[in-house]
Amino acid sequence: MKIQNDGLQGTNPLESGRTQATQQPGGTNGLTGQTIAGHEGDSVQISGISKHLAESNALDSSQRENRVAQLAALYAKGNYHVDAAKLSGKLVSNSVAAGEGGSK
Repeated sequence: MKIQNDGLQGTNPLESGRTQATQQPGGTNGLTGQTIAGHEGDSVQISGISKHLAESNALDSSQRENRVAQLAALYAKGNYHVDAAKLSGKLVSNSVAAGEGGSK
């Protein structure tokens, strides 16, 4: 396999991967992005929204872990009981929503 170095003439191949990060001003929501510019002017912008989503997922994950720990403790003590009517209702409503092209 041959690698073409078009566009990298006059540069040191070891330095061609270096990048420079710059902060971009955000909008009114305070979610700033980050632009990473390459040696030849190529750039990639990473949205501040992606950072916000990652933080939100981490929070949801910790809440989920706490809930699972609570349920495990109830189950271990023999105090965990499933409301069959509520569970079946949720299963049916989710199935109907999925059949309509949406989900709940």
